Amino acid sequence: MHESSGKARVIEALQKPAPYGPDIDLGRYEFEEARVEGDPSVLSESGLERAAMRVGMDSSSPSYIQLNQMAIYRAIHRALEKYNVTIMPLREALEKLEVARELSWKLIKPETDKYTAHAYLYGGELGYFIYVPPRTKVPLPIYSCLAITVEKRVQFAHNVIYVGEGSEAHVVTGCSVPHGVSEGVHIGISEFYVGRNAKLTFSMVHAWARGLHVRPRTAARLESGGEFVNYYVLYSPVGSIQAYPRAVLEENAKTYMASIIAGSESGVYDLGSMAVLEGRGSSAEIVSRVVARDSCKIYARAEIRGEAPKSKGHIECLGLLLSNDSMISSIPIITSTTLESRISHEAAIGMIAQEELEYLMCKGFTEEEAKAILVRGFMSVEAPGIPSRVKVEMDKILDMVSRQAIG
Repeated sequence: MHESSGKARVIEALQKPAPYGPDIDLGRYEFEEARVEGDPSVLSESGLERAAMRVGMDSSSPSYIQLNQMAIYRAIHRALEKYNVTIMPLREALEKLEVARELSWKLIKPETDKYTAHAYLYGGELGYFIYVPPRTKVPLPIYSCLAITVEKRVQFAHNVIYVGEGSEAHVVTGCSVPHGVSEGVHIGISEFYVGRNAKLTFSMVHAWARGLHVRPRTAARLESGGEFVNYYVLYSPVGSIQAYPRAVLEENAKTYMASIIAGSESGVYDLGSMAVLEGRGSSAEIVSRVVARDSCKIYARAEIRGEAPKSKGHIECLGLLLSNDSMISSIPIITSTTLESRISHEAAIGMIAQEELEYLMCKGFTEEEAKAILVRGFMSVEAPGIPSRVKVEMDKILDMVSRQAIG
């Protein structure tokens, strides 16, 4: 915990806007007291099933569920128990486990901006804690689901994952709202620790609503030889979203960070990824595919900083405009502070080629079907390390994204 001077800085940060994205007046929304509920029977009337379906899950899959500011504790599945994997609400972990207290708020500073400050002071440390012991390869994906089911509420979630030395795990998180919820704020704090020669694959699917404002704050630390694969999909309308996850890599660590964004209506999407190559031989690849229609605005950011010899990185940002009123701004940044670091980038923004559209229509597809096929092909990116059962669900979601993207 922070000392009094540290807490004073956090209180000052309650008015500190983020450097990117529109500023949100959190005073317009209600704060609910955080609580942990052991009885999953509260799910029956919550709308969770509808929310989970929007992100490719059913409500019986997750090991951790959060509705608004209530964490629902579920016993760890037997298939995970034998691997000694710990999954529990973070607040409970902070009470019981020293390792949780050692890791919480170490990668993200509470005074970073007004959103982290509010999460630290008012979030109640809701979210999940996942601990994978050293030399443990978890064969099954670990699912979690977070949903906002009440109008004009602020939901906080603080998630901490630790994957021990030589271990492997894949975590899938879905965030959504059921139909009928139109306004709210989601503030998510995620801290990922990848041990020496360990691997964490993290897949996240967001399906929000036109009046939701979303502020994830994510950081990952990779020890020597560690690997972090981050796969993010957002396909719904949203009031605004601003996220810029950061990964710091030690010697011979590597990361692959992919974002697939389908923007629509009048939403503001300010998204990106950042990798800091601190260790010799570390590497990073950042890939984004963004599609914009209606009058949405998308800012696709990416940054790689080479700070060590033999480090390398590449950025690929591709955008597809589907309307004259939409906007895409691609902002790749590459920086090197050593002669032996190799970093490159490519960025392109365009529209659906008329000749490709006409070719598919000549094959018997309608114009809308042809557009969906072309958008689906554009959104296909490499997804290394994703288990086959998760990839099947992701493919279904991307099929839905391609149809949604054309209206």
